[in-house]
Formats: sequence, structure tokens, C-alpha cells
Amino acid sequence: MPTRLDWHCLADGGRGDVTELTLRLALEYGLAMRAGGGPARDLLRRRGLPAVDHDVLDSFRLEFDGKFDRYQQLLRVLPAGLTEWAVHPAACDAGVGGSDLEFLVSPQAADTVRREHIHVISFQPLQDSWRQQLHGA
Repeated sequence: MPTRLDWHCLADGGRGDVTELTLRLALEYGLAMRAGGGPARDLLRRRGLPAVDHDVLDSFRLEFDGKFDRYQQLLRVLPAGLTEWAVHPAACDAGVGGSDLEFLVSPQAADTVRREHIHVISFQPLQDSWRQQLHGA
């Protein structure tokens, strides 16, 4: 069952009509809406709906070399609030390090998340929050 709506890769091209349409559909179907930042995030907040506090991190924008260490560093300096990381876990050929999957399942990632008191959530709690705010239940 879906928990959210978003425009592909959050790229609405700055089109307010696309953002408004996505919001109307999310409200109609009781789904959360992803907003990577900027005007879409501001729109959700004006409506009293939960949205990320920081721009979305897309792992495709990170250099492959050193990605494992970069993730560790980013977790250590993660600001308070709701943050979304769009990661792309895919198995790599043997001997190739630095994949998102390699980091996500590593003991080092789990240790850093625990040590930094980071709470990893799915979109389900956000969908529940949307429904509560929209329907008062």
C-alpha cells in the first residue's frame, strides 16, 4: 500500500501547478507528500503538514570514491530535525566498494546511527501524521 506521493525525484521543475496537483491528490487519498525543499516544503508547512526540515540528500550526487566515509561523516553532523536521504541500494560486482547498500547494511552505519541518537523512520509515521492533522483522528 502506498504511503506517499512525489513527482519523480522531487523535480517539479519549479511548477507550482504540479506541486498543487500532487498535494490535492495526496490529501484526497490520505497519503503523505514528499517535498525535497524550497517552495513545496513551504507550502506543506503553511498547511500545517509535516515536511522535511532540510533539503533531501540524493546519493547520486555523492562521489562514488569515498562514499562510505562520506556517509559516516554526514551522519555525524546531521542537524536536528526531519531529514530525508534518497539512497540507491544496489548490489555491486564483487570487489567494488562504496555502494549505498554496502554502507546501509554495515555495522559502522548502525553504530553511528545509534551513537548519534538518529531515529530512522519510514514514510508510514508521516502518512499517519498527515491523516491525523487532516481528519483530527
